[in-house]
Amino acid sequence: MKNNFSKYHGLGNDFIIFDARDNNLDNLFTENKDNFIEHLCNRNFGIGADGIILILESNDKCFVRMKIFNSDGSEPEMCGNGIRCLIAYLNDNKEIKNSSAIPIETKAGLIHTSIQDNQNIKVNMGEPILSPQDIPTKLLMNNLTVPNGKIKINDQILNIYAVSMGNPHMIVFVNKIDNIPFKAWGRSLEKHNTFPNNTNVHFVELIDKSNIKVKVWERGCGPTLACGTGACACVVITSKLGKTLNKANVYLPGGKLEIEWPNQAGPVLMQGPALKVFSGEIDI
Repeated sequence: MKNNFSKYHGLGNDFIIFDARDNNLDNLFTENKDNFIEHLCNRNFGIGADGIILILESNDKCFVRMKIFNSDGSEPEMCGNGIRCLIAYLNDNKEIKNSSAIPIETKAGLIHTSIQDNQNIKVNMGEPILSPQDIPTKLLMNNLTVPNGKIKINDQILNIYAVSMGNPHMIVFVNKIDNIPFKAWGRSLEKHNTFPNNTNVHFVELIDKSNIKVKVWERGCGPTLACGTGACACVVITSKLGKTLNKANVYLPGGKLEIEWPNQAGPVLMQGPALKVFSGEIDI
């Protein structure tokens, strides 16, 4: 069966987008027979991407419903770069009439988005979750009401923090981000038993009160050039710890996201670009 697709990226975090309205693609991808999601995302033998986005009819009177699969076939709750790519796709295809209010249904709940004058896409990512049982994590709250603890990896003691943006995140502060054993640590920490559902892992180097540098090991994907929910999670933790202000630039390998948490009892706001790479047709 031939299907049209488009490939988009948010700061290099790339996705294959299929319109799954009025067809059976949702069932096919959910079944994932013969691991074909992994084959589609393979950069040598497939289209190549960090994940798949399906556009579905909303069950909650939203504009559309977004369903996302990681490159290993797992289904995350939410993806910040992915939702910006979805909005860019819908806008490029002239589906969006009111660019100031575009509600999207996701597995993590209703997400409010808008398109700014400079074509950047702004996303209300909702309130962060710091309750250990809801992240979920076995870490306990510290005196700053942040889940915190220590993990030992190859004789190295790492001080870690946890937060959820609809999906779980681990934050590790490092002095020189380019000098860490990134792949070894990321691979081990993703599936550490401190996080029952596994976790995204973010290594954070502080630049100043308004700027941080982050490297991402994404749950179900491995190294990625950017992570929108992860950038939000990092600023939530740095803000709670007093290491940054409530608004900061997050510099990822693929570029910069602007993250703002104006009220620590309220939602986190993310702003950044999303661009089309190419479109095509493939047999599924």
